Amino acid sequence: MAVHNEEKYLPKSLSCLKNEDVSLIVILDQCTDNSEKIIKDIFPEAILINKIEKKWENSYAENLQLGYEISNGDYLGIFDADICCQSNSFIRLRKELVPPVASISAYLITDKTASFMNNLYYYWEKTFDFGLKEREPRGAVRVISREALLKIGGFKDVPTPDTQLDLDLRKAGYESKLSRDVICIHLRVFSFKKSIETQIVSGRMRRKMKMPFIQVVGHSIIRLRPFVLYGYLIA
Repeated sequence: MAVHNEEKYLPKSLSCLKNEDVSLIVILDQCTDNSEKIIKDIFPEAILINKIEKKWENSYAENLQLGYEISNGDYLGIFDADICCQSNSFIRLRKELVPPVASISAYLITDKTASFMNNLYYYWEKTFDFGLKEREPRGAVRVISREALLKIGGFKDVPTPDTQLDLDLRKAGYESKLSRDVICIHLRVFSFKKSIETQIVSGRMRRKMKMPFIQVVGHSIIRLRPFVLYGYLIA
């Protein structure tokens, strides 16, 4: 779990993990709030790593790599600090991780009660169910085979490490899967500014992956995400 000033979400998020059979590693990324205290109170057995400064250009990607390097076991789980999940989510995901699948993600739903933007985003996500585009795996709650991670060299220093992970796994002959049986709630309060920033990062990543221009234009129009095209162009 990568944490940067997440005191608003941690009580719910950590409570979900109390019933999971996991060893929790938390990367405290330059936190200035009460995140560390909340973690110690709710999950005292967690391993805490205080990151004072970043060495990678993309801090979240670096946090994933740090956690991966000090973890053990055959499987690595990613759990964002602003997520609420069903009971035994990691156990259930693990059962679906059958070769050649090396990474499996939970089905993420936005908390529509959190804000007006959250409500809009919740209904925007529904378009995936109408066949416009199959929803892709997301990194918020994910289980990954350590053997596969070793083969691809872990996480890369990129703006969207989960997307890069899926690409690297595919190149190595593995598959990534989205589970519709394990549902998690994204608690994060969205804002118009954050939505734009996320689209721009997505556009930059599409440029880095050398996606065809016409495909990005189509995505921006059909998915109603104009700033993806903007991010692609400025990159």
